[in-house]
Amino acid sequence: MDKLDFGLVKIGKEIDEKLLSFLKKNKITQKRLIDAFIYSIIGSGKRIRAYLLVEAFRLFGNMKFYDDALNIAASLELIHTYSLIHDDLPSMDNSLLRRGKKTCHIKYDEATAILLGDGLQSLAFEIITDNELTLDDRTKVNICNKLAQAIGFKGMVAGQMMDLISEGRYDKFIPDKKFIIQTQRLKTGALIDFSLQVGGIIGGAKKSELEILSDFGKRIGLAFQIVDDILDATSNEEDLGKTADLDSKQGKVNFVTLLGLEKSRKKVEDLIFQSKSELEKFSVNTENLMKIAEFVETRKN
Repeated sequence: MDKLDFGLVKIGKEIDEKLLSFLKKNKITQKRLIDAFIYSIIGSGKRIRAYLLVEAFRLFGNMKFYDDALNIAASLELIHTYSLIHDDLPSMDNSLLRRGKKTCHIKYDEATAILLGDGLQSLAFEIITDNELTLDDRTKVNICNKLAQAIGFKGMVAGQMMDLISEGRYDKFIPDKKFIIQTQRLKTGALIDFSLQVGGIIGGAKKSELEILSDFGKRIGLAFQIVDDILDATSNEEDLGKTADLDSKQGKVNFVTLLGLEKSRKKVEDLIFQSKSELEKFSVNTENLMKIAEFVETRKN
């Protein structure tokens, strides 16, 4: 196990401990929601967004707020899982597999999946504003505001709407490269950008340092989604852990259908090079963020 794998496994275990603690603290009485919660999020996913947040935080050496950073990283994973649960619904992408097992609405039902997603989103904001966090109230409000923007009409929700439009659901609009880039920056990139910026905010980064983290996040976020498009077109369900070739079946326009495989791969290569160049502007050790950028380019699922 290399250093990155070890780091992802470590943060995954810490996040799971936090999430189970939140579950116990909230005393949720609806067993079906508890079961769906554990099924959908505990021990699942690569925890890349949480890892990015914590590693961005570490850059600035202010370990006093590490537990706060971990709590907010856990809330971020709640948001990410909620987005996947809703994205998989029959009215959206209609996926049968996620993270190597049945999607939430297949394992349980559509109503449970919708309610679980709603609950995960609200719990995320509850965690950020909890009195047990040592961050000051102004910082908590700032983080909540940034998260709301990243996942709402200015971010993920807008990107998902554009993604559905790119299928030709509503008219005969044919997306161009600019539309697809904007779709992916909002759908996938906004939450990754948030991860890095908030890690910096908790760590006490300067405005110029937050801008570097944001530029890094925008580039790896876009690269991450292009790699998703490539894997969707070239991999299988067993390797992906989710439904394969879904975009093609739905007639969705993405980077692969727009540029082809080779140009898409070249775009990813360029974005990762640019993202690593951004990190070189820091005077501190950015090895772990460099490694995650390389992982984004070479990942298989």
